[in-house]
Amino acid sequence: MKVMTILVFRTSIMNEKDVQSITHTLNNHPHVLGWTVDLMDWERVLRIEASDSAAKLGIIECIKMLGFECEDLNH
Repeated sequence: MKVMTILVFRTSIMNEKDVQSITHTLNNHPHVLGWTVDLMDWERVLRIEASDSAAKLGIIECIKMLGFECEDLNH
């Protein structure tokens, strides 16, 4: 049985346009089951429900390739 993992990241995603620019990538990522961005939080928290915690580094790289900062908050 697979256990869902919650990954939490600080990002530089600032508005709905930025959210739209990451939507396709995250919606099509094989390990992402669901995700949200809290634009009201000062850290612009990206919360991801993932099927595998090992996907963390790959997700960070995907977000960075799209031009945004992305830092793990699950230390």
